Amino acid sequence: MPPLIQQIAAKPLGLLAGILSALIAVIMAAIGAHGPLAPSTPALVQLLATASLFHLSHSLALIQYSQWRSQNPHHTAWPAGFFILGLLGFVGSLYLMVFSDLKIPGVITPIGGACLILAWLIWGVQSLRPTQKSA
Repeated sequence: MPPLIQQIAAKPLGLLAGILSALIAVIMAAIGAHGPLAPSTPALVQLLATASLFHLSHSLALIQYSQWRSQNPHHTAWPAGFFILGLLGFVGSLYLMVFSDLKIPGVITPIGGACLILAWLIWGVQSLRPTQKSA
């Protein structure tokens, strides 16, 4: 995991990253629903709906993972890192396609989606491991 992502995935920063991401999700949905940047076609409206849903739900997952990890500090921060990379790749590419004429970000979308899948998968495996008790 890149050092910057590793630092953000640390417990307090992961929590803050999730909260800020949720704030941005609400702002982006509001921008897309009102004003001059609102999508003009049904396809773009659907892309924005998908981006908004995934953005907010995975922001909340990042918040929850940070809280869970504070109770289970012996686990790695990989899920938090993958949540962050997934949000940037999947959601970010969808927003770029909705709010710009660029279509190339669509190539990044599946990579971001794979990162989100990995986050859930690794967290699931971690949750099956027994917790370590403090000495």
